[in-house]
Amino acid sequence: MPSAAEWDERFARGEHAGSAVDPFLVVSSRYWPLLPGWTPVADDPAKPAAPLKALDVACGAGRHAVHLAEAGFAVTAMDFSPQALTAAREVARQRRVSINTMQRDLETESGDLGVACFDLAAVFFYLHRPLFPMLTRCLRSGGLLIYKTYSVDQLRYPGRPSHRMHMLEHNELLREFPSFRVLRYEEEFEGKGTAALVAQKP
Repeated sequence: MPSAAEWDERFARGEHAGSAVDPFLVVSSRYWPLLPGWTPVADDPAKPAAPLKALDVACGAGRHAVHLAEAGFAVTAMDFSPQALTAAREVARQRRVSINTMQRDLETESGDLGVACFDLAAVFFYLHRPLFPMLTRCLRSGGLLIYKTYSVDQLRYPGRPSHRMHMLEHNELLREFPSFRVLRYEEEFEGKGTAALVAQKP
């Protein structure tokens, strides 16, 4: 896996800055009204009247954090790369939304994501298994987890990642969050291998 310095170089070069929002995050929006405290804006039922708190873990250049901010969430974007967070703030500025950024390396620190701090937590294309219990703790009761990353079906294809430890096993997300209400789960294996979950904390 690339080092922190290598990721900084990638983000400094502008890599990933133009990436589109993953379709799974867009699909997940149909479940957002299940959040406790969700009161839709009168003229836009897809947005909450009062900002709910969302966390984007390993946010990269901010494509998902900004999308959530545009949808009306108060967003914390977290990444271990200062360059990634700089890019995320710039994307937010260009799109005229506000995000809070937090630099944290969850693989080297003993820190946590907090307890019952967020209504929604999103993780895209990042896998660090000790993060799973942290995600459970950081969500409020009724909060939503949105998770998508590579699965072992990616071994069929060239490119990154190439090591099984960086890929989810089949049904692994279902096993790691057994108490959650599963709202949507899918595994993709044609063209690339991914697993994706939307689930609600009891």
